[in-house]
Amino acid sequence: MKQTRDTAFPLRLLCLDIDGTLLDTAHQLPPENRVAVHYAAAKGVSVCLLSARPPQAIAPIARALGVPGLVASFGGALIQDGEKRIFDRRMPADTARTVLRLAQEQGISLSLYRDTDWFVAQEDRWSAGEGAITGLRPQIAALDAVVAEGAPHKLLCMGEAAHIDRFLAILQGETLTADLLRSKDEYLEIVPQQAGKAEALRAVCRYLHLSPAQAMAIGDHDIDCALLCAAGIGVAMGNGSPAARQAADWIAPDNDHAGVADAIYHWIKEEKA
Repeated sequence: MKQTRDTAFPLRLLCLDIDGTLLDTAHQLPPENRVAVHYAAAKGVSVCLLSARPPQAIAPIARALGVPGLVASFGGALIQDGEKRIFDRRMPADTARTVLRLAQEQGISLSLYRDTDWFVAQEDRWSAGEGAITGLRPQIAALDAVVAEGAPHKLLCMGEAAHIDRFLAILQGETLTADLLRSKDEYLEIVPQQAGKAEALRAVCRYLHLSPAQAMAIGDHDIDCALLCAAGIGVAMGNGSPAARQAADWIAPDNDHAGVADAIYHWIKEEKA
């Protein structure tokens, strides 16, 4: 773990990753986490859900949580306060086309996201699995044509971990105007540069007139590392990746044991109720 930095207490912002963090391994919201988030909100802490999911896959979780707050989707490329967009960054079309070509050559399952639309060239077991997690179903389309109509917020590459390892190495040899981030071993998220979770935290803080030192961020995988470093308090889940755990100030219990609730009670009040 990194050494905890000076923090502007009291904490005024709680940034929560969703999958592997707020939700358990069955993709359900533990009631303990919901109660704890409500407690934080009652203490005057603003809440931001910050996920690689598209906005329409975050909305049901936000409703279940029942606490008003900001939503940062696509790993931070789109941030909304209700219907108001406070940050919106897209991937350059040439970068998107390069990734599309290489993914097709390497047999990688690729999804393209723009606003509330999810596109795939054809459905496969990977898109079916993602649909089961998010409750969404993709549109079938020629992805080059989709890019020609408008730049995407995010590309998602899915495959067996070793296959994604090889594909990541290929992409790292290209000149891409994008960031390559693992959200889990089988998923590679490709997002616009300067639109990741750390930049999202800073954008949210500017909007709320807060310092990042007044924020606590909780996450579980490599995609969360910069976020955990940027926040005043960075918390990695007990089920977190080695990189996430290394980036964190504090390790919470895993997502099947309401680790988010433990982190909130540890940092926002001295004892559990």
